[in-house]
Amino acid sequence: EDERVVELPDDLKRALEQNPAAKARYARLSYSHQREYVRWINDAKRPETRVRRIDKMVQMLVEDSTR
Repeated sequence: EDERVVELPDDLKRALEQNPAAKARYARLSYSHQREYVRWINDAKRPETRVRRIDKMVQMLVEDSTR
């Protein structure tokens, strides 16, 4: 069975590379959860909103990884 992969935007990929805990947690998410996170980031209309959402996503992943 082919594994489905969500294509990460470059800015999100960089943010995850800088935070190993968030990157590891993201890797364990289901395809649909990964897709929703990326869609939420890509739906931001303004650059500053996008940056804020990426920061929030990384924070949520880190907090979730400590549970």
